[in-house]
Amino acid sequence: MLNFAQMKNVLLSLFLIFCWALASTQTTIDFQEDGQDRLYIRLYAHVDYNKKIEGNINQVGKLDVHRLVTLFGYQFGKNTQFVSEIEVEHVKDIFVEQAFVKHRIKRGINLKAGLMLVPMGFVNEMHEPTFFYSVERPLLDKVIIPTTWREIGIGFSGLIYNLDLKYQIYLMNNPLGYNNEARISAAQGFRAARQKGAESIINTFPGLASQVEYFGLADAKVGLSVYHGKTNSTLYNGEELTVQRQAAIDSSSVLLSMITLHGSYNKKQWVLRGQYTFANYKNTGAYNAFSGSDVPNSMHGFYLTVAYDFIKSDMVSLEPYVRYSYLDNHLDVNKELTRDDALRQNIYTIGVNYKPHPGVVFKLDGQAIRKANGHQFNTVNAGVGVWF
Repeated sequence: MLNFAQMKNVLLSLFLIFCWALASTQTTIDFQEDGQDRLYIRLYAHVDYNKKIEGNINQVGKLDVHRLVTLFGYQFGKNTQFVSEIEVEHVKDIFVEQAFVKHRIKRGINLKAGLMLVPMGFVNEMHEPTFFYSVERPLLDKVIIPTTWREIGIGFSGLIYNLDLKYQIYLMNNPLGYNNEARISAAQGFRAARQKGAESIINTFPGLASQVEYFGLADAKVGLSVYHGKTNSTLYNGEELTVQRQAAIDSSSVLLSMITLHGSYNKKQWVLRGQYTFANYKNTGAYNAFSGSDVPNSMHGFYLTVAYDFIKSDMVSLEPYVRYSYLDNHLDVNKELTRDDALRQNIYTIGVNYKPHPGVVFKLDGQAIRKANGHQFNTVNAGVGVWF
């Protein structure tokens, strides 16, 4: 089992080996030079089957229309557009996933404002089922980066052409860390703290979210994402600000800092992807004592995926793949906490993605989850997804 120091050495070595040739399709600004009064519609969806296998314990399989998401956009002119996504999860839960205006100030500089995805790693922004390999999104992109993480904000994006860089930098509302109870935990990170633009509470200075990606290599892309902000709390609302009240308010928030390094390699029939995320929480001692939670000082995780396309045509692909993931959601804890070995886990995934068309994918995978406390189980997953 890897300890922290060994894991870092392995991770850094692997990144150094393949970062020189990392690859992916280039990201370009999507303004149409001749576009005006143009409405466009897109959609993605996936239907999944999941079954847990754990010793002699009988587990039912589950079938689910996991997501159906429609994207509606409108281009007012060659410089201004509106983008929205409306998502239905599990047939019954409806969310607005994005709703923002994008305006091109000049070549390479765009102003964006509204409900936006936080640019963090691969999957939080590119979460269509035809992009990622497994039936379910990688666990790192659920319990450390809480995909799909979005908040209301404003900022700039664009391309620095002479440096082959894409950049994004926004001020965004922070997650809601406390609302009558703790919304942050070790097992789920701040997943339950996402406000998603739904009557969002704001009583702290907006967080800073930024990402830069380099695509100057012929088939390559590497990216670095950073987030820093103090979580919000409902304790600010409608109360006289006494010394005691201020102490409680201070104990109901944490300072969140997150950094993610991601890279991909796509050469001929081979695809390699890697991602590492480190999240740091401050004020956890006071927060845990006040709320009864178990938030660590830090958590981290990474995964490496290797895929090979046996067909590799413009329209059809057959890609078996393997992925190794490691997560430790109790990497470093406050002295009042005991590290929970159940939160340190290795995840081995083997599967295949078959695309009869670039917009349609059939998926099958098996996962072996091995936790440091000795708990282990497997899962079998299958699904079909579309993106058009």
